[in-house]
Amino acid sequence: MMSRKFLFLAVFSILGLSAFSQMSADRIYFGVKGGMGLSWAKYSELKNRDPKMLFGGVGGVFAEFEFGENRLFSIRPEVDWLSRGTKISDSDLDYKLKAKYVDVRLPLIFNFGDYQSVRPYVYVAPVVGFVRGGDISLTEHGMDYKVDVSEANMANTYFAGAVGAGVKIPIHLNGGKRLQFALEANYQYGFTDTYSDMEKSGEAIAVNRFWYDIRGNRKLQGLEITASLSVPLSIFKRTPKKKVVEPVYVPEPVVVEEKPVVEEKPCYTLEEIMELLGKGESITGKTICAIDIINFEFDKSTIKKESYPYLDKIVRLMKNTPIHVVVRGHTDNVGDADYNMELSKKRAEAVYNYLLKAGVEPSHLSYEYYGMTRPISTNDTPEGRLMNRRVEFEITE
Repeated sequence: MMSRKFLFLAVFSILGLSAFSQMSADRIYFGVKGGMGLSWAKYSELKNRDPKMLFGGVGGVFAEFEFGENRLFSIRPEVDWLSRGTKISDSDLDYKLKAKYVDVRLPLIFNFGDYQSVRPYVYVAPVVGFVRGGDISLTEHGMDYKVDVSEANMANTYFAGAVGAGVKIPIHLNGGKRLQFALEANYQYGFTDTYSDMEKSGEAIAVNRFWYDIRGNRKLQGLEITASLSVPLSIFKRTPKKKVVEPVYVPEPVVVEEKPVVEEKPCYTLEEIMELLGKGESITGKTICAIDIINFEFDKSTIKKESYPYLDKIVRLMKNTPIHVVVRGHTDNVGDADYNMELSKKRAEAVYNYLLKAGVEPSHLSYEYYGMTRPISTNDTPEGRLMNRRVEFEITE
């Protein structure tokens, strides 16, 4: 029994660590949860009895791994501690089963909306439960019985499925850090019989038949309402301390007048380019970076209509000046390198075709694509990835 638990938890941990190694720190959350649950039993051959719900608490720990653009999907391995059972209270009998469980669950979650705001979600989850104790009490014909839950009177492993829904509420902190609070409800349906082999063979008592004559099966079901609080792994990253440099005596240098060297900016806005033209300055060799301005449909190269006005301004610039423009497509590092390279190609080509159809001379236009190989910011933050998902317009002679 114990070796089976440890083997299952070891496999569970290996899967979690494998997912952990492939993700950035802001997509991994660790958290705790707690709440209340109701459970009851369904007997296949219990006659003239009406099993009632049993109230209990639930608590657990979990890790959540978010995937996909806008983090639509997530996996949340978790370990929970709770009780399950049922009770029967009739005029001639008073029975209560309360078994303590350790659950290992793997919710597969679909999230709605933007991950930086309040977002609802739904999920399905396989559930494996391991019995860790409890008690069974029975009063019948003036006689009282009470025994501990064990392998003698309870199947030690429980398999179930769960469906649930909830809502995630971000709590923003200073320095761009945040916590995540969630409220959730789920329903669980037990697939396996919870009678033990010893009960069925007559070595333990039960309610639905005379002693030593158990028939049918007993399956558990339940409802839970929980609240959870989790933190992203990135919250634990420390800001590097500034090195203290001791002052060093430097002799006064000989001053030689030189013309100031103006560093070329890696990126200009379209407005800055127009301002340079207005001053009569050259714009050759400069690059216009369209960051979060030219947008495409999710996972496609179709340009959204909201981007047309900006592209039309590029068209007017090219028609009014004898410049050549190279359209360059870039992506962030989310996803496979080959996939990102192909996506940047299709999106650069889509912008290129739009400009041609708008009347730009083909001899003044070309396009290139680089996938995620030329970032201009870090890919470890949402803001940095936003800057790296861009279309550039390099102005050449």
